[in-house]
Amino acid sequence: MDNDQMKEMLEVHTQSIQGLMDNQLLLAGQVQVLQAALATMLLHHPDRPSLLRTFKGYMKISKESTPQLARHMEALEGGMLALLGEGTEPKAKG
Repeated sequence: MDNDQMKEMLEVHTQSIQGLMDNQLLLAGQVQVLQAALATMLLHHPDRPSLLRTFKGYMKISKESTPQLARHMEALEGGMLALLGEGTEPKAKG
């Protein structure tokens, strides 16, 4: 492979990497907007304890089905649990 081919290949790879980085930033921005919208809805939902139970169930399934992402999901899960009022729900009568 000559020098010009190497430069051309390097330029193609550089553009591909830049495109991936741009896409990652766009996705992160979309996630932030969706989280803000969801937080707004959750804070005004009349049955947050029920949502909390359902959310915990779905998160358990999600983490079990994608164990390679589970560690990364836990930080985000903590924020959602706080929005749903974890630790503030009334004690069950027993």
